[in-house]
Amino acid sequence: MTRTLIVAVLALILTNVIALPVFAQAGAAEADRILDAGEACFKAMKQKDYAAIWESLSAKSQAAIVGDVTKRAAQTYSKAQIGADFSIGGLIAKSYWDEYLFYFDPDTVLEQSRWEMGSIGKQQAEIILQYKKAEQPARLKLFKEGNQWKVGLIETFGTERRDKPRW
Repeated sequence: MTRTLIVAVLALILTNVIALPVFAQAGAAEADRILDAGEACFKAMKQKDYAAIWESLSAKSQAAIVGDVTKRAAQTYSKAQIGADFSIGGLIAKSYWDEYLFYFDPDTVLEQSRWEMGSIGKQQAEIILQYKKAEQPARLKLFKEGNQWKVGLIETFGTERRDKPRW
């Protein structure tokens, strides 16, 4: 009985010694994918790659942006037309993102903020962004859609409603 118990404990210890580094490595790889997804979104903004920005966003952010633009478009375009334009980086997308980037400089995130991995769940994760001039960090939300991490731009920062857009 004692021998069986010792063998079982040794087997458990050996399993943990082998499995823990594998799980830690898998977790680090997932954290890298999350950080890469967040960084890619802000790099696309900096490069004004409108189609890449759109591709990096969560479905909820995309739907909120399309809904907001549809309201402002005064029935000139359908939601489907606006969504299609954003996906190819067309004129509507260019107008929207140029307006967005007039007020937001992606370098504040890319070059002037410290990035830390926050919580990681199966379908949701957070990146903690500490801007050098801010007292509190922003918590960038990402969502796993399909097998890719997408930035929850609207879920994180909300929408800025302006009565009179520049465009």
